[in-house]
Amino acid sequence: MFPTRAASALAVLAAIATQQQAHANEQDTWIFRARQALLYDSNVFRSSGEDPNNPVRSDTLSRSSLGMEFDKRYSLQRVELDASVVANRYRSTEYLNFNALNYRAVWHWSLTPRLYGTLRREQDEELNTYDYYGGLERNVRTDRVTGGTAEAMLGRDWRLLGGLERETRSNERPIAQQGDFTLRNTSIGLRHLFPSGSSISYRLLDGQGSYQNRVPGVSAAPTSFDQFQHELRVAWSITGKTSVAARIAYLKREHSGFAFRDYSGPVGDINVQWSASGKLRFQGLLARGLSANQTNTSSYFNSTRVAINTYWSTSAKTILSAGYEQVRHDFDGVPPGITAESREDKINTMRVGMRWNPIDALALSAGLQRSRRTSTANGAGYTNNSASVDATFSF
Repeated sequence: MFPTRAASALAVLAAIATQQQAHANEQDTWIFRARQALLYDSNVFRSSGEDPNNPVRSDTLSRSSLGMEFDKRYSLQRVELDASVVANRYRSTEYLNFNALNYRAVWHWSLTPRLYGTLRREQDEELNTYDYYGGLERNVRTDRVTGGTAEAMLGRDWRLLGGLERETRSNERPIAQQGDFTLRNTSIGLRHLFPSGSSISYRLLDGQGSYQNRVPGVSAAPTSFDQFQHELRVAWSITGKTSVAARIAYLKREHSGFAFRDYSGPVGDINVQWSASGKLRFQGLLARGLSANQTNTSSYFNSTRVAINTYWSTSAKTILSAGYEQVRHDFDGVPPGITAESREDKINTMRVGMRWNPIDALALSAGLQRSRRTSTANGAGYTNNSASVDATFSF
C-alpha cells in the first residue's frame, strides 16, 4: 500500500483538481496518469562476484505509480504541478521495497511584463545506487529543492538575473561518499538574447553548505563548506536542424580546516541535437562534474561522461532508440598519511529501446541495457544486464 503521507498528499491534490475543474474553461490543462513498469536487473548490488559475502543477485522490480499534471495561466501568472506516488516492489529482495512521493510545483510569477520570475519546490525519492555506496542495506535518498528566480528586462535584448535556492539531501542511513547536506545559493547574472532565438548568459553563484549525519569512523569529516561558481550558458540554434545547449562553469568548494577535502575545476556539459531528417535524430553529450567523496582514502572524484543517442521514428506512433555511454570516475584528494590509490573507474553502457503510442492516451515502451565497469581497484568491477517494460495511461 502507499504510505499514509503519500496517499494523503494525492487526496489533497485530487480535491484541489476537482474544485478547480468545477470552474475550469477550455484552456485548463489537467492530466491524470497511471503507470506500471517492470525492470529486471541481473546484478542488483553491483557485485564483482569475487566476494563470497556479496554474490551476484538478480531481481525484478515492479514500479506502480499514480500521478497528475496541472498547467494553467491566470492573466500574467502561470502555475505548474507534476506529482506522483510510486510503489516500488522487489520480487525477491523484499526488504528493498519503498514508497515514494515525487513532485514539482512551479509558480511563474509576473509583476509586470518586464519583471517576472519563478518560485518552485521539488522533491525526488529514490533508492541509492549500489555502484559506490556498497553494502546490502536499503538506503532511500530524498532530494529537495526550494528556490526562486527573478528576471528584469533591460532594453530589448538584455535581462538581469537573480535567484535564491536551498538544496537538501537526506539518506535513510549515513553515507560517507556523498552524504546528507544542505546548500544555500545566491546568484546574480545577465542574459543576452539574439534575434535568431539563441541566447548566452552568465551567473555568479555564492553558496554556503553544511554536512549532516556524518559516518562514524571516517576521519577528517568537515561539517560545513563554502561553494563558489562562475557559470556560462549558451543556447545556439545553428540551423533549423542543429542546436547546441551548453553549460560551462568553474566550481570551487572549500572546507575550513580541512584543505585537502577542497576541490575545484571546470564542470558543465555540451548537448548537441541534430535532426538528420524528419524521422532520424541524433544527440551527443559531453559532460564533466566534480563531486564530494569523503572517505578515508579520497575526498572527491571528477567524472567525465560521453554519450551518443539515436532516435528513429519508424511511424507517427513508434520510435526506436539506441545509445552508447562511457563514464569515467577519477578519485583524488588523498588524506594526509594515506598512500594514493590513484583509482580510476570506467563504466560502459549500451542500450536499445522502443516507444509505441497505439492511442494518444497510452504509451508503451521496452528497453534492453548492458553495463560493465572496469576499475584499477581490486574487486570493484562488475557487469550488469537489465530489461524493462513500461505502460503509461494518461487521461
